[in-house]
Amino acid sequence: MKMRIWALTIVLAFLLPVVAVTAANATHTDNDDHLNRGMGTISFTQGATISSETLSDHATIVKVHETLGFTGNMSGTALTVERDVTHTLTDEGKAVTFTTFHGWGNFTGTLGGSSVLLHIRYEGVKNSTFAKGNFVVHGDTTQMNDVHGEGHFMGTLTGGVEGSGGSTVGYKMHWTVSTHADNPEARDEDNDKDTE
Repeated sequence: MKMRIWALTIVLAFLLPVVAVTAANATHTDNDDHLNRGMGTISFTQGATISSETLSDHATIVKVHETLGFTGNMSGTALTVERDVTHTLTDEGKAVTFTTFHGWGNFTGTLGGSSVLLHIRYEGVKNSTFAKGNFVVHGDTTQMNDVHGEGHFMGTLTGGVEGSGGSTVGYKMHWTVSTHADNPEARDEDNDKDTE
């Protein structure tokens, strides 16, 4: 029973940010001129292992290069570094294994039809058949407009556990694009004349 409570505590700790992102989505109205909404799929393909460390009989940490392929409103590729912590617990005589993960990297592609270069951070939890988590992005369009977005992903891993075949889940997100003229902090209010 203690192991079940411990496992539930770990899962909840990693999924609370998902609830926060969902709650943030609910506070926006469709009438917001700068708010864009979208959906699509994310495929996860694990690349080379950077490091691996066994902490105990119940936990292993692996750091890997990960490729995230996005289709839909956000379309392109994110090259990331991901840290996976695999937990193996025994609950009422049965082995329970799940992985908590978080990653960061750069996304190149399009968002809502505009070419973008974005920084991405994501986190979640998965087992051999299901994944759930959230992500945030920020960066610029090719026209140097600021982009900020967030979303969540969840679903059955269509390709099973990550590997050469990859796994795909669905995502939903929202984002804003603002020009530097819309952002007072980005404007130069210096009225002094430069002199030689």
